[in-house]
Amino acid sequence: MPELPDLVYIADALNAVLPGQKIRAVSVREPVVLRVLIPGSGGIAAALTGQRFQTVERQGPFLKLQLEPLEIIIHFMLSGRFQLQQPGQRRIGHFCFSLALDRGLNLNYGDDKRMGKVYLLKNGGYDRIPGYLDQGVDVLSKAFTEPLFRGLISKKRCQARVFIMDQSCLSAIGNAYADEILFQAGIHPKTLCSQLDDEEVGRLYRSVVDTLRWGIESVRRAGRPLEIKVRDHLRVRNRKGRDCSRCGTTIRRVGVLGYDSFFCPRCQPARKGQTIPW
Repeated sequence: MPELPDLVYIADALNAVLPGQKIRAVSVREPVVLRVLIPGSGGIAAALTGQRFQTVERQGPFLKLQLEPLEIIIHFMLSGRFQLQQPGQRRIGHFCFSLALDRGLNLNYGDDKRMGKVYLLKNGGYDRIPGYLDQGVDVLSKAFTEPLFRGLISKKRCQARVFIMDQSCLSAIGNAYADEILFQAGIHPKTLCSQLDDEEVGRLYRSVVDTLRWGIESVRRAGRPLEIKVRDHLRVRNRKGRDCSRCGTTIRRVGVLGYDSFFCPRCQPARKGQTIPW
C-alpha cells in the first residue's frame, strides 16, 4: 500500500497537475471500489463530469481530491494506486476507473485486490467514511511533539510496533516504515512499551520524525511514476536473510499481531524472555 512518504509524494505530484483541470468523462470498470455518498446524484459519472479540481490534500492514510462542491476521498488500502496517464501512454493494469481530463491526460485508479475505497461526497460528510474522523495525531504535523508522544506511550502496555501502528494514536504509520523506525531506534519490535526507559522513548520519538522525513526525501529523489512503489532505500523491510547494512548481521523476520516484522537481532536486541537463539 502507499505509506506516508508515498502519499506525500503523490499529493505533491497531483497538486502540480490537477488544480484547474476539468473532468471531461468518467469510465468505470470495477464499481466495487466506489462509494457514492450523494443521494440522487445519478452515479459517479453524472456527478463528476464537468467538475474542476481545486486541491489535493493528505489526511493520514487518506487522500482528499477537492472539487467544488464535491470531494473524492481515497483510502488505498493494500494495493490501490493512481496513475497520471499521458497521451499515448499505456494504461495501468487492474484498472478500476478513469477520469479523462484536459489535454488528453487521464487520472486512473488501479487496484488488483479491489480492497481500496474511493468515496464521492459533498464537502464535510466525513462521518460516513470509516476511520476518517478517528485518527490520532498526524505524525508529520507540528502537533506531534515529544511531550505528546510520551503521554501517549505512557498509557500503553502493548508491543512497541503495535503502538506506533495504532492509527487511533499515531496517524499514519504502515508496516514498512514501522520496521524502519524501530531499526533506526534500535528497538526490537516485540519490546513492550512499558519496558522502554526515558531515553528509549525519546529515541523512538526522534526516529519516527527522522525516518519519515528520510522516507519522503528518498521517494522524492527517486522521482518515479505514481503507480510505482519506491522501496529500494529500505534497510530492513522485506530483507530477510540479507546482511544488515549497519552491522552485517542477518536480517530476521518475526510475527507481531499477525503482521510480518523485519529486524536486525544485533542492532535491535530482544529483551529478557524474548531471546531466540538465532
